[in-house]
Amino acid sequence: MNILLSTDLDAQFRRVMDLDVSLQGEEELRGALQSLMAELLARQDLRQNVKLQSMLLACRLRLRALQNFILSGRSEPAAHCRCELRSLAEDLCRASDLLLRPLGRFVRFDAPEERIEAMCAPRDISWLILELICNAARHTRGEEIAVGMVLKRTRRGHPAACVLTVESAGGIDLEGLHACAARPGSGSAALLRTAWLHHGALLWLAREGKSVAAFRMPLDRTQRSDLAPPQAEDFVELLSDPCSQVYVALAQAVGAAGV
Repeated sequence: MNILLSTDLDAQFRRVMDLDVSLQGEEELRGALQSLMAELLARQDLRQNVKLQSMLLACRLRLRALQNFILSGRSEPAAHCRCELRSLAEDLCRASDLLLRPLGRFVRFDAPEERIEAMCAPRDISWLILELICNAARHTRGEEIAVGMVLKRTRRGHPAACVLTVESAGGIDLEGLHACAARPGSGSAALLRTAWLHHGALLWLAREGKSVAAFRMPLDRTQRSDLAPPQAEDFVELLSDPCSQVYVALAQAVGAAGV
């Protein structure tokens, strides 16, 4: 019975991996991956079976590639609603910290104790934050990944923009990053496109022996939306769902450890 099931899984896995990452095939590929992941996660021997863990990791990496492909080619912004950015970023950082701690990496979040609201696409902004954390975990050596969020105000004291920074010890290959950002479907291209669609700016720099990514997004208080804010998932819910954005976005950094 186990041999037959393994054979079926192998065939299903090969079929899914053969599907193209494309705009036209997004729905088919996303559905096939989620179905296969659900089957893998239901296996009682997942934590003891390296092959099953490798399959699950490959599915997450494929979903990650699909998400970056869609975001990097998006010509219009996703549906916007009013979102409280501070709590969103804090929960993402807590979840990321718990996933990365077994690997000796830590995520620290620092922001003023005040609400930071913006009109944005919450899932896209969540992906941007997670991608920046993943890049820091993969490409720098520092144990701590520091995520900061501050408000930039006008001379009259009104909130004008939100600035998110992600930094960690180590150098950064700016030339390689520039080349990657010019390649459609790459993570960097997706990040830059998401920033642009939010009328913001994203840049990478090296300072004081650290690599820093900084995202600046304007806060337009005149914008209105008929959409109700989505029910936010806290960090416990993000971790309890093995198919959540956190597991997918950090798949390259966490690998099979994030089962």
